[in-house]
Amino acid sequence: MGQRLELFTDRDTAESIIDIAKSFNIDAVISGRVEAAEHKEVVIESPYGTFSYQ
Repeated sequence: MGQRLELFTDRDTAESIIDIAKSFNIDAVISGRVEAAEHKEVVIESPYGTFSYQ
């Protein structure tokens, strides 16, 4: 199982895209977010732990 297509957009547009996808009987969800940061770092929180990449 994996991602078929990812789009990066603002929340309001994402909700509109989800509604359009549902009208075609396609499941779609918001699966994450992007935040501004002062330094370069990716943090992944999962059932297997928290992982930080700098």
